[in-house]
Amino acid sequence: MNPRFRRRIASHNRHAVIAAVMSLVGAWLGWTIAYGLFVGVILGGLTVANGPEVLTGERLMTLPAWMHPAALGGALALLIWAAVDERQNRYHPASDRAVVGWHILGDVLLLPARLTFGFGHQLAAIIRLSHREKAEALDLLHHIYTEKRAPLHSLGAWFPDAGRLRRLLLALQMAGWIDLLRTEEGWIYIVRSTESDEVAAIFGDEGGEETDLCPGAE
Repeated sequence: MNPRFRRRIASHNRHAVIAAVMSLVGAWLGWTIAYGLFVGVILGGLTVANGPEVLTGERLMTLPAWMHPAALGGALALLIWAAVDERQNRYHPASDRAVVGWHILGDVLLLPARLTFGFGHQLAAIIRLSHREKAEALDLLHHIYTEKRAPLHSLGAWFPDAGRLRRLLLALQMAGWIDLLRTEEGWIYIVRSTESDEVAAIFGDEGGEETDLCPGAE
């Protein structure tokens, strides 16, 4: 196995794990701050509603029994809102509006929920390939590199196992080596222009090593 190829996958996985940990910490902080603000608003409203005796300490006020269930309900509503928003806007480009307005409020409210989902997304981005699948991915990358423009339908003919082909292509995309483009002829895979030198170095370091791996074979 080419060491450059192996190191690139390992580096990608390390970054994915670090990003997952950061998302988890951010989600915890976000939910903690959101809960603190919620409790603060409720206590402030009850303090004002119960009169000046509470403000001066002459009267003790107990927390309402519904406050914690209400907080959980609010968190569940934010998670559902974030899930629906993610599904609807998954492939939409981010807005570049420079004007700060009320549309920012939704992004702020959804931040803890998005960070919670981000933890799962980052873990899902970890490339989990066996040694054999890594060899197949390297062979596939070499094929795309030599073809320059590899149509998706031709890759299906070259690698007959459609499920594993999708898995390998996704791994190569997540590692940053290839891009999927839509042209007049259909969908094609190419080596990213910023990675062409790196990919050339990968196969230049192989020293003409042959592989007896048959694509799609079990």
